Amino acid sequence: MKNIFIDSNVWLRLFLADQKDHFHQAVGLIESCQSGLLRPYTSSIVFLEVHYVLRSFYKLNQIKTRTYLEQMRSTRDITVIETTDIDLSLSYYRKYSVKFSDCLIASQLRKDIILATFDREMGEIKEITTNTPGDVLSSLKKLN
Repeated sequence: MKNIFIDSNVWLRLFLADQKDHFHQAVGLIESCQSGLLRPYTSSIVFLEVHYVLRSFYKLNQIKTRTYLEQMRSTRDITVIETTDIDLSLSYYRKYSVKFSDCLIASQLRKDIILATFDREMGEIKEITTNTPGDVLSSLKKLN
């Protein structure tokens, strides 16, 4: 079973269904987690980012936003990573031209966890493994 860290943009594409291809990839990824084919991870940073984008950019009300956050939390066997390595985050921030919040998330990933993201910039951080949800799903099909 692959360990997959689900990034903020995957959750947002799932909830908002505003980009058809990304929506279908996100649905497939979450369905693979729900069926036990993937072991999902995310973090409190991701919860905060999702909350912020839904409330400030998309102007969703608190009830709808809370429903989405609760759906994230109720994903089968999801592990919410709380530990962040600030020194490693700052090192990534110094070394790569990515957002600091992405550096914080990268610092949370163990070597055996693949970051599922649509954010191409995250691929700049060479110390982590990133794949789109579609690539993760393709690799699952090859295993079966």
